[in-house]
Amino acid sequence: MNWPESDPNFGYRGTGRTTRQMLAAPLKAVYVCVNEQDTRRYARELARKINRGDLELVGPSWLGDKWEGRILSGLVPDHACRFTSRQWEGLRGARTRVRPA
Repeated sequence: MNWPESDPNFGYRGTGRTTRQMLAAPLKAVYVCVNEQDTRRYARELARKINRGDLELVGPSWLGDKWEGRILSGLVPDHACRFTSRQWEGLRGARTRVRPA
């Protein structure tokens, strides 16, 4: 598939960075996808292809407050994420909930 330069992910597709991130993620980690639509398309297909069905794939809105009260085995934001300041705050908070096995 050809990606238009106007796509915010232009230049990232096909480099293998997301694959490497998913493979290196702890078991049952939360993987923050680039956007909400990505959780249902590219990331899900990739996770299935590399046998990482254990990953919890979420969009950036998850960083709002969905992590509160949870203990996470890992938290991996996709390398191409562009977070708002509120999402950055959520990411910092969610990282305090990570307890590696």
